Amino acid sequence: MAQQMTPKMASLETTDDGNEDNRQQPKIYAKNSMDRFGDDLYGLILSYLSLEDRFRCECVSKQFQRTVFESVVDITLSDTFINKILKIKGQLLTRIVIKFTNIKTIDCRIISEKYKKRVPEVLQIFRDNCRHLREIYCNLRENSSQTMSSLLPLITRIGNLCKEFWISGPIINGIDPNSESQSLIHCHRLSHLNINSLSHVFHNTSGQILVNNLTIFELSHYRDKDKELLSAFVAHNQSLKSLTFRTSTKSQETLNEMSVQLSRLPQLRDLRLGFELYSNELSVNETLLTIGLNCKQLQRLTLMSLSCSDYSMQLTLDSLGSYRRLKRLQLQYINIDINADPFKHCQRLTHLELILTPKIAKVLENCHQNCSRLQYLYIYYTEDMIESNRHTYQIDTECLSHISRLPALQMLVFQCYGSTRFNDNDLNAVLSSSPKLKTIEIRLNNRKKLFSK
Repeated sequence: MAQQMTPKMASLETTDDGNEDNRQQPKIYAKNSMDRFGDDLYGLILSYLSLEDRFRCECVSKQFQRTVFESVVDITLSDTFINKILKIKGQLLTRIVIKFTNIKTIDCRIISEKYKKRVPEVLQIFRDNCRHLREIYCNLRENSSQTMSSLLPLITRIGNLCKEFWISGPIINGIDPNSESQSLIHCHRLSHLNINSLSHVFHNTSGQILVNNLTIFELSHYRDKDKELLSAFVAHNQSLKSLTFRTSTKSQETLNEMSVQLSRLPQLRDLRLGFELYSNELSVNETLLTIGLNCKQLQRLTLMSLSCSDYSMQLTLDSLGSYRRLKRLQLQYINIDINADPFKHCQRLTHLELILTPKIAKVLENCHQNCSRLQYLYIYYTEDMIESNRHTYQIDTECLSHISRLPALQMLVFQCYGSTRFNDNDLNAVLSSSPKLKTIEIRLNNRKKLFSK
């Protein structure tokens, strides 16, 4: 019968290598050993330290050595990190990487062009020495299929998904225009993808689609000629829950066809649409209606006009009546039809963000009746652009009066560049008159100021 190892025996275990001097092996501490007393507490305390501080604390005690890296589960590789490890010899780097015994995720999407060639080498060392590594977030660049062939099955996210809804460059989108995007077919577990062109997810010669079952997808540029590609992409990615989609078109037919394809995504929860329209004759209201009627799980919607200054997209918001579960709405550069009582179909809204919305006071006039559940309101505007492009971007006391009547509002955020037309007394009046409002945050010229009850 095998003898059960006691804590004391575990700490004194030795081995005979054939020589007269028996060397003591590194101590193996049983879970109930007094030598491990306090490990959980130290591990929690050290988890708040930065990576550099952890290395400094490692020399404090043996207990710190055991616990200082235990909580490192995710790590982000930056230019600074790469620059430092380039000065370290290969074997020493391996000894350092071995310390991250529990690491599961590596994110290297923010590495710049300067250090991109060293990324595969560093990732390979992590892969060979971190047995718990499960996910890699990265960008695909030139010769990725050759330099990262063994790493491709671990890649689950490509490209940084934009927090702000702006047009982004191809490198930020995750796939360099010179890269071999065909390597996508080897990323079997890919769930998040950000690209510049829909053609990047299809094989150059065979036309085979390279990605399936994505969860989050961001496309920076959809063109009129991409209709067939979009149909194939949607057919193979019915699992999409979040979609960012920017399109430029001169044709109403293209808009209608696009809406038909996007309405085939039954799991969609979060949709961000950017429109660059070249004609006053184009309308997105029918497009939004088609999507709303078919994507019944949709809870978040962002609409952005990417149009030039000669044209501002007109929107009635009547189509939002078909979005039965819509709770969060963001409108950017949208010229809302204020005569149509814009938010009459938005009774379920809890979060509303208005970014450079013309005639903001009129837009919010009946909001207290239509959006009785609204808890969060964000308004971005500038006082330096009054009457810009025949529209007015400003917040005045009339607008504050409309806001103060929102019955469920808890958080109000103003972001402004220039100057404001209201003072602290005006904001305190809103705070005191609004029944549930707890905080007003003013972001003026990159400075923050808080008002709270």
